[in-house]
Parts: sequence; structure tokens; C-alpha cells
Amino acid sequence: MKMNRLLAFSPNLKQSWMLCAILVLCQTAGAAASFIINSVAPEWSDFAGYVLSFILVALVVVRSGKGSHYEPVAAPRQSPLLWLLLVPFTLLFVHAVEPLAMWVPTPEPMKQLYMDFFRINLPSFLLLVFIAPVCEEWLFRGIILKGLLKRRSPLKAIVWSAVIFGVIHIIPMQMISAFFLGLMIGWIYWRTRSLFHCIFIHAVNNAAAFISSIFFPDTTVDASIFNTAGGYYMYAGAHVIWKF
Repeated sequence: MKMNRLLAFSPNLKQSWMLCAILVLCQTAGAAASFIINSVAPEWSDFAGYVLSFILVALVVVRSGKGSHYEPVAAPRQSPLLWLLLVPFTLLFVHAVEPLAMWVPTPEPMKQLYMDFFRINLPSFLLLVFIAPVCEEWLFRGIILKGLLKRRSPLKAIVWSAVIFGVIHIIPMQMISAFFLGLMIGWIYWRTRSLFHCIFIHAVNNAAAFISSIFFPDTTVDASIFNTAGGYYMYAGAHVIWKF
């Protein structure tokens, strides 16, 4: 499957919501596969189910974009320094948004589901820090936001793509965090037209949560990562790096 076929489809808003619904259905299929694999390789069951769900979505996207041609958008040349600045920028943004997510009541079963994704093993690490950022940024920024930017103003396109990105996360607390993260990554995509920057930001965000779960395994899902891992000392450190 050539890369241009994966990026050729440019959906409108209605089609974007349909892709969201298709992803949910594919995740259901992935969950069924995960259940089967769990009896053979339990550590890899979630990994396999997630990958399968996005393979199915990719097939739908390729079929939907049949006959279309991917036209790369010229973007201003980016300074290599941007990569370094994206790390503290992402951490500062997460710190600012996290309290909003903590205010949202989340049912206990959903909290447990959320915590299950942060099991300390290799499959979880690969899934959260590498696979999920690549797959989700391809779909939500490389397909959905790209399509919306062709039909709507940048502000409306970024907001709608962030709403869809938030809705797909299902868990209330995650929906809020994902919405605001979607706004930030969407703005970066609009300014740079680079999926690589978006993937990097997403990976930094997920890695911060994963690392926190390693050093603070007894922390509840209601606790702020930044308050747990040093509070304003971490904020101040990131701020110094940002200024530097």
C-alpha cells in the first residue's frame, strides 16, 4: 500500500464523523481479536487489537480515496530548534490542561480501563509511545484535519477535528484532555503541515503519562501527573527550558 493512497482521502465534516463511527466499529473488531489473543499472549492482546482496528480503518480510507490524488502542501521551512522546543511546550500545555480533565467525573469502570493502558511492559510502551501517535495522527490530522482545512476556516477545521479526536477517546476525563491536545496539535499541523511534528507531540504526551506510571505506580487516575511527579518544580523546570 503506497503512502499517497493512505493520505489521498480528504473528507468533509460529515465524512469525518463517519470515519469516527467506522473507527469505533473497527475497535470493536479489534477488541474481539484482543480477547482471542489474550488466551495465547495476554501481554500483546491490546497491542494486536489496536493495530488491527487501524489496519481496517486504513483499508476504508484507501477505498474512500480511490481516484483521488494526494497533493502535498508546501510548508515554510522549519528550524531544527522547533523539535527541541516542542518537548517543554507539550509538557507546559499538558500541565495547564490537566486540572480541567480532573474535574470531570469518571465512572470507576472507565478509570480502571484507563489505568489498564498503562501496564508496565514492552507492548504497552510500544503501543502508547509509538503506535498510537502514528496511527491517530495519521487519521485525525493527516486525513480528517487536512480534509476540513480544504473546506472550512482554519479555526473551524481545528476545532471540529479536536472535537472528533476527543469524542473517540470515550472516557470523559480523556475526552477533555484529548480535545485540548487536539487543538494544540491541530494548530501545529496547520502552521507546519508536518505530520512528523504532530506525531512527536503526541508521543511526548503519552510518554510523560507512561513514565509517570512507572515511577508512581500507586497513583490513582484522579491524581495529576504533574502534582504527583514534582508539582510546580516540574513546571518551573520545563519553563526554564522553554525560556532557554
